[in-house]
Amino acid sequence: MSRSLPPARLRAPFATTASVAAIALLATGCGNVTRSDDQAAPSPSDASYPVEISNCGRDVTVHAAPERVVSLHPSITELLIQLGVGDRVVAQAQDALGEPSPELSAQVEAIPSISSDAPPDKETLISRTPDLVLSGTEYEFNTEMGFAGYDDLEGLGATSLVATGGCVERRSEGTVEDTFTDLEILGQVFGVQERAAELEAAARAELAEIAGTLENQVPVRAAQVYVEGGKLYAIGGAIEIDVLRLAGGESVFDDDGGLFSDFFAAEVGPESVLAKDPDAFVFSVNNEAHEQESIEYLTSTFRETAAVREGRLVAVDNTFVQPGTLSAIEGVRVVAEGLHE
Repeated sequence: MSRSLPPARLRAPFATTASVAAIALLATGCGNVTRSDDQAAPSPSDASYPVEISNCGRDVTVHAAPERVVSLHPSITELLIQLGVGDRVVAQAQDALGEPSPELSAQVEAIPSISSDAPPDKETLISRTPDLVLSGTEYEFNTEMGFAGYDDLEGLGATSLVATGGCVERRSEGTVEDTFTDLEILGQVFGVQERAAELEAAARAELAEIAGTLENQVPVRAAQVYVEGGKLYAIGGAIEIDVLRLAGGESVFDDDGGLFSDFFAAEVGPESVLAKDPDAFVFSVNNEAHEQESIEYLTSTFRETAAVREGRLVAVDNTFVQPGTLSAIEGVRVVAEGLHE
């Protein structure tokens, strides 16, 4: 039977409401942290500045612990709360792209919103006078879309950071492991290395536990797709495919013939998926309505596939495949249960 997510945990799609057409603008750089004084990395209890970061091909320097943070995605907002610095978040954006986790909802909802289902415009973001702006991808800093760019924010004394897996040069190769790079960076930026290390340890333990349940399982051939407006998009890279791999699946699009040479997602016709005859469909969703829309499309279009015949349709909350958050760990668990139950 289909995997249905509890309503309180449904989040925004991999394309968000900016539409799949905007994905090509996002295209992913690295996030390696270094100490400016060439000393050894500080102990988890230390907070030492400045901290220098290589982020999406930019050299970024954080001179002091940020006090006015704007988060441009709900999953980033939750990560900041998990790190214990939620009180420094003066605004959040795109919060309508997902309901908060039940255990964090009160804290998330107490943070003012400056946009609901798209990145805030330049003037709105600047009006919050941030000293740090955090995003999951580079799309949110696209000046051609009317958003504040890196230079705009730097001119105001604000630092901009993008999740490692959301940088243009890395977007198609992003992995769950990138999350731990981002945790290290944020731990040093905020001077909360000990808390960041605790979160990483817990996340790695959960991944190890999931891996243990899959030791004797045969990988399931799955089509990772996205359905929007009656169109079908195949996913052939990025964190989505790494989540699938860690969950005991293998992508039927591995032999893509260059389909994903430009980007990790591509619109495809039903016949190309039918030819693969996947044993499962894994697809990300916005909300309950989007989940139902996706299920109806997949079951009616691919009724002859093993996936539909066996009812192996795995709906994944889109925050679970958002770069730079711990939600990907939960995504691995959800997909593993859907593929192997």
